[in-house]
Amino acid sequence: MIAALLMLAQITPVPAEPKPIVTTIAAIRANPKKFDGKIVRIHGYVNKCEPAYCPIDEKPANSPGGTGANLSIAANKKFDDTVKPLIPTYVELDARFSATCTTTAICTDRVPELTIVTLRSIVSPEPPPFEKP
Repeated sequence: MIAALLMLAQITPVPAEPKPIVTTIAAIRANPKKFDGKIVRIHGYVNKCEPAYCPIDEKPANSPGGTGANLSIAANKKFDDTVKPLIPTYVELDARFSATCTTTAICTDRVPELTIVTLRSIVSPEPPPFEKP
């Protein structure tokens, strides 16, 4: 009986993560229920990342007219440790979007709109401190 269960466990396929939906911050803001619970691929600027607030913005902090729409990135020590030394920086990431705080609840602190699945790329506009003249 145990051997049969082990064999069955070995041939039962593990469900693959769904492919991310490539979208924009503005599209998610315009229709949050459409993306609720889905993995999205977005890009933008992390202009600041603090314990209580870490958004991904449409534009860099020095843009005329401001940073545009943003989404809050849920607390994630690995993400913070990776991105903070490079701020301001441009990132592309895959994350699970939650519309809870956008549509039905009032959330404070590090609102978990985006829970990082994969940090795909980081492009810092400034060289690391050890490379500066």
